[in-house]
Amino acid sequence: MDPKVLLMPVYSRGNEIERLRGALSLARFFNAHLKVIFAQSKPSDLLGTELLTLSANVRQQLVTIMDSDASQNQDELREHFLELCKDHDVAISDRPEDALPTASWCQIQGARSALVGLHGRVSDLIVIPHSRSGEATATFEEAVLHTGRPVFLVPRGMWEIKITKALIGWDGGLECARAVRHALPFLKRASAVTVASGADMPTDRPSAQAALEYLAYQGISADVQFLDGNAATPGAEILDLAADQGCDLLVTGAYAHTRLRHRLLGGVTSHLLKHADVPVLMAH
Repeated sequence: MDPKVLLMPVYSRGNEIERLRGALSLARFFNAHLKVIFAQSKPSDLLGTELLTLSANVRQQLVTIMDSDASQNQDELREHFLELCKDHDVAISDRPEDALPTASWCQIQGARSALVGLHGRVSDLIVIPHSRSGEATATFEEAVLHTGRPVFLVPRGMWEIKITKALIGWDGGLECARAVRHALPFLKRASAVTVASGADMPTDRPSAQAALEYLAYQGISADVQFLDGNAATPGAEILDLAADQGCDLLVTGAYAHTRLRHRLLGGVTSHLLKHADVPVLMAH
């Protein structure tokens, strides 16, 4: 079943316009509904204790200026959102409509990661742009770990989503299997699908051949490519293969090991967050 409700968090910190373009493109791709959440704490709520040394009058003036600027930024971003919807033929609506891409704007005060965790559970797909640093943000981790929903990681600056060739990083694990299941609507639209797998995968997991058979049952023709382990890391090898084959979508599990192990030793998830220049569909 195609995703009908897409969720995307935004905040006023630069590059939101290009991020919105990519998400609206995805809504058009599936004729889905894009729910954009502007979730941000009031700047005045984030003031440090060092400002307590200021007089009450000065503190109040500072709070007023900060909150006013934040409100103006929110209003400007919403206006850009409305203009982009018009430019991209996406109708403004509070709910999905059959065979029509739609979008809505929801402005909520609160911690962005917590709100994404809450609203993500009643969405089909969560759209998260690459972070500027390439590190996993609290919002990304909340989305992928605590919503039970897949995350569509969009490269910065990608305005148009076009899926022609897809690469599945297959390790037979639960995370990867869930990602493939969620990716079926994308894979069915792709002209070519490759399953990339290590030649020494554990025998107690479904093999790459089993993955091919499952995809065939879904009406998806795919081939298999065994990784040779010559790259520095499995993540680098997957990206190298995707580039060689001209793939424009990666599908993989997220955090097959603990987050602490990923941060200490690295992992496929961490590598893709840092270096992927095509969309990545991840699930945990």
